[in-house]
Amino acid sequence: MSRFKYCPQCASPLMSASHGDVHRLACPDPNCGYVHWDNPVPVVAAIVEHEGEIVLARNALWPPHMFALITGFLEKHDPDPAAGVLREVEEELGLRGRIAEFIGFYPFERMNQIIIAYHVVAEGTIRLNEELVEYKKLPAEQIRPWPAGTGYAVRDWLLRKGVAPLPFDRGMMRKPRNWHAIDDFVLTGGQPSAEELRSLHAIGVETVINLALSTSEYALPDERAVVEALGMNYVHIPVIWETPTLADFEQFCAAMDAAKGRTVFIHCAENKRVSSFLYLYRVLRLGLSKTEAEQDLGAVWTPEAQWLAYIEALSA
Repeated sequence: MSRFKYCPQCASPLMSASHGDVHRLACPDPNCGYVHWDNPVPVVAAIVEHEGEIVLARNALWPPHMFALITGFLEKHDPDPAAGVLREVEEELGLRGRIAEFIGFYPFERMNQIIIAYHVVAEGTIRLNEELVEYKKLPAEQIRPWPAGTGYAVRDWLLRKGVAPLPFDRGMMRKPRNWHAIDDFVLTGGQPSAEELRSLHAIGVETVINLALSTSEYALPDERAVVEALGMNYVHIPVIWETPTLADFEQFCAAMDAAKGRTVFIHCAENKRVSSFLYLYRVLRLGLSKTEAEQDLGAVWTPEAQWLAYIEALSA
């Protein structure tokens, strides 16, 4: 989300308006005409090969055990992206490098960036700059790609080298709000972004079940198109928050039965509808004890009055 609130030209409060069939922040003063296009920022990334192994580094702002590629903003004085990525490798690792190959372009929606990725072969002694706190070196075949941004570049590079990539690292995945995994095959959460849907596909999700209304505050307008373009099945069961019905639950059961044996992600706006329906499905259809099912329900929320009455009515 943009942090701009005021027009940089005339200081008027910015308002949402349609420009190019997309809602963007714009100045309401017709004499000004400023539009905040919020275009992606170009970032260069390097898979750095040093002494036959790949260098992964941890930024000072990241949690322990989180390592990724060398990245940096493309600067206006860089003659081209290839020169920019070599500059970043030298600044961050103290290594002189050469471009071995261009890997590809990768959207990083969360940060509004477009990543330009290269394989760089580097020489010298590693000396970290102040942005990095530690690094590790691994043979290419031991690297687990991560389901976001530069992780896709790692996956593509490994495939190009003829190396079968290890499964994507779920620990480095940006998860949708109120994420809760029942097990490895039943994953739940609130409304995902398009980027998060791509990550879910990367870790093996085959079916997405959405219980939220298309008019929800957090709804992704083109969710079906995004999901199906990724090759996943999409089931939409719009459940009205105030009045969930028996028919809603029966549709949910049919969708869950159809997804058996597959990895499924189930979501609504905040994971409240989902956790309640899953509780009922696991107790009434799968024969799980109420005590065990309540642990996963309680991990998400304590149902409010109308939902508690709904659960009790169906499970009586």
